Amino acid sequence: MDKILISVYILAIDEEYDMFIPINENIAIIIELIQNTIKDLSGKYYQVNPKALLYNSIDGNIINNNNIVKLSGLKNGARLLLI
Repeated sequence: MDKILISVYILAIDEEYDMFIPINENIAIIIELIQNTIKDLSGKYYQVNPKALLYNSIDGNIINNNNIVKLSGLKNGARLLLI
């Protein structure tokens, strides 16, 4: 399996989205992918933030931007917060 299903809460627009992300990509690329997807889904209401970070919504830890997804500890069903 080369993708996992995550749930991302977007604080800026108070919305939550479920999406599949590839496990072999860098977290920084995933953040960019998530933001561009949210921008499209929100009708351009969301503005892309180049300094956005992903947080684990369970423990509040920052997901390291330098890791790839499969080494970051993210699993299917992960709940994340994009700030």
